[in-house]
Amino acid sequence: MAFLDTHKAIERIISTGVSKETAEAIVDSVNTKNDDTATKSDLYELRIELKSDITAINTNVKWVIAILLVLVGILLKNTFI
Repeated sequence: MAFLDTHKAIERIISTGVSKETAEAIVDSVNTKNDDTATKSDLYELRIELKSDITAINTNVKWVIAILLVLVGILLKNTFI
């Protein structure tokens, strides 16, 4: 997958006085696909995954709070009765 019009980029670099070989090397380096580059699709999938994780954490926190309230209620009942 090309990130840019390589012919146009090479011609533009050559027009500044750089040799054709150097211009080709520059454009090839810039245009080389890096597997570590995140795409919009990658970011969207990560966003969905994070939302799911956050929802799960919120559910767990609500259960912990509910259990703590029950325990506090039991302790208060046993203390005052």
